[in-house]
Amino acid sequence: MTTPQDRPRGLLNLNSVRLQDTALALAAVIPELFYFGTIISPRSDGAQRLGMVLLTLAEAVALVLRRRRPVATFAAVWLITTAANVMAVAGVFKFTPAFGLLIALYTVAAQCRRPVALAALVLAFAPMGVTVYHDAYTYHGPFVVPVLVANIAFFLPVTVVVWGFARWSRAARADAERRRQEVAEARRRVTQERLRIARELHDIVANAVAVMVMRAETGRITALTDPAQGEAFGHIEDLGRSTLAELRHLLRLLRTSETPVEEGYGHGLGDLEQLLADVRRAGVEISLETSGTPLRIDDSVGRTAYRLVQEAATNITKHSGPGTSAVVRITWDNALLIEVVDDGAGRPPGGEQDLSTGHGLLGLRERVALFGGLLSAAPYGPGFRVAAALPVSTVPGHRTPDAHPAA
Repeated sequence: MTTPQDRPRGLLNLNSVRLQDTALALAAVIPELFYFGTIISPRSDGAQRLGMVLLTLAEAVALVLRRRRPVATFAAVWLITTAANVMAVAGVFKFTPAFGLLIALYTVAAQCRRPVALAALVLAFAPMGVTVYHDAYTYHGPFVVPVLVANIAFFLPVTVVVWGFARWSRAARADAERRRQEVAEARRRVTQERLRIARELHDIVANAVAVMVMRAETGRITALTDPAQGEAFGHIEDLGRSTLAELRHLLRLLRTSETPVEEGYGHGLGDLEQLLADVRRAGVEISLETSGTPLRIDDSVGRTAYRLVQEAATNITKHSGPGTSAVVRITWDNALLIEVVDDGAGRPPGGEQDLSTGHGLLGLRERVALFGGLLSAAPYGPGFRVAAALPVSTVPGHRTPDAHPAA
């Protein structure tokens, strides 16, 4: 099977633009030579025939270049056509070409701006007017008026129709391109919104459900020996209610307005202690350390920081399990530095792979990249480390509402 790269190029390729323009040029100038000229007339001598052929060849060469040089092509064809008509009036030979000029006019009108197209239209009437004058001058007596009317009725509407069709074609292409760009932009926005929805569903539902499952497993094992551990099921109930509330909020945003999905969520750095408390109930010893002077950050950056810690802490719960020690470090510097490290010393629960969607870190990378930040996630000794740098305001001393005091 041949591919587009394997197909022949150049004049032998039927899809070649050069071949198409060459064929169109020949289709225009050859009929001109025989219909508007006297090359086969016994009254024409060799010099006259040679002159008509040379003008025809020059016109054909110019038409082959019409796509790349529309204005230059029109100028060359206009000069050739005008010269031929003037020589016809002067009696050098009878050759009044018109088809090539119509093609050049169409090209200019289809590719150039309106002022240039209008100028070409006005100029096109000059050689055609010479043709009309020549034919009317040739005939005498009662034939003058019919010939004059016939020529005007031919050249005037044909020229205007060619020009008008070219302008319509240009407008149609511009409209099609505009629609194509609108469709591409709409698809891009839909894709971005789908990615954002996927991130939110993962953050709101997947993480909470994972903790719920871990707490349920812990409660099921410990309730048999220690009834006091039944509080784990109360925690599961609280997580379920909170998750449903956030899910309702997300669905309401999707259904009722064009408000960005992330808008309206109050989670930020100030909510980390509650988040880590839920993780501790799952058996993970996790602490929070902050350093530096908090700076002003956008709410969206605060939400991203919260989601990053949430994803990292949930992964510790799922993959390392109870008994793991971990620390969350928040450092205020020229950027908001976030680091979550665990020692991997826990007791991984069975079936933890079933709790993973496989999109958590991917969603984090997308979130951080939106703000021009950096994210790294890799094994760290026996454990794992997630670190990120997010942009902050350059105004010092302004405490963000999301800032949490040092633990």
